[in-house]
Amino acid sequence: MDQSKLRRPGAPRALDTAPLSGLARDFEELGELPQALRAQRLYAALQETAWDRATARHTLARLEREAGRLQQAVNSLAAVREALAPPGDASLRHWHPVNLGRFIAEEHYRLTLALVEAGCVAEARVLLAAADAVLGELSDNAAKGVRELAERAAARVGEAG
Repeated sequence: MDQSKLRRPGAPRALDTAPLSGLARDFEELGELPQALRAQRLYAALQETAWDRATARHTLARLEREAGRLQQAVNSLAAVREALAPPGDASLRHWHPVNLGRFIAEEHYRLTLALVEAGCVAEARVLLAAADAVLGELSDNAAKGVRELAERAAARVGEAG
């Protein structure tokens, strides 16, 4: 990709990646998931802070799950967890009590359910453990909205064997 199109006037070393994010959303709204994935993948690759990497990879994982690319979604969520892992950077000081943490946990559980539905029970079990670890990091308030989905995912994994 020609990154010169993303250069900020007056700050030639800085990139303005917002057009890629907007492009991904536009393609998603049009139902063009392959193009949305392509734009989101590029956007995620250009993020500099841990917060931005985590949010971009979270969105990428959601799009991959929706497109049926479950293994890619598993890999994207692993990249999210890597971005969240200590020491991280100052941008992630407060991810635990806010919606970012809740959204990341929810996507882990949604992907766990999709893996079970696809017959990938072993992978679902591994992801469920990762999801529970993320949920354990959240504040009580943030975790409250995820618990029902967590219980449903755990029950489905248990039923599947």
